[in-house]
Amino acid sequence: MAKILVVDDIPAIVDFSKEFFEDAGFEVRTADTAPGAIAAQQEFKADVILQDLNIPGGGGTHVYETLRAQGDLVPIIFSTGKPETLGDLAKMINVSALRKPTDPEVLMAEVRKRIAATQAASPAAPPAAQPAAERPMNPIPPPPPKLPR
Repeated sequence: MAKILVVDDIPAIVDFSKEFFEDAGFEVRTADTAPGAIAAQQEFKADVILQDLNIPGGGGTHVYETLRAQGDLVPIIFSTGKPETLGDLAKMINVSALRKPTDPEVLMAEVRKRIAATQAASPAAPPAAQPAAERPMNPIPPPPPKLPR
């Protein structure tokens, strides 16, 4: 199950987003401040963060900068009434912006696109090696010994 962290200081947006993504099969956590979002991500490890740009406690860019400084490259989708205030998105790592109010279908498409891109970029885990006790010592048995006549 994909995990999403929704960060906004407007309770109606948080409530709508939580219900919307849970109904779509996501595991959802929420936060309403920048410090709350950082703490939630450190514990929850969301696959994508949907957040407002203007949140108390430092704003959405503070969340972005803090997580990147910690090596967390989680995709972040800024949902804001003023995406132009974000600056040059091309200079930001794994970030996109949607203008509020956002069409729910557009929002879901962006979330799925960001998760898919992250999964495609992650190398598949190598198969786990069998413990030595379970591996055959010699997969091809030796021929039977020749008995004297």
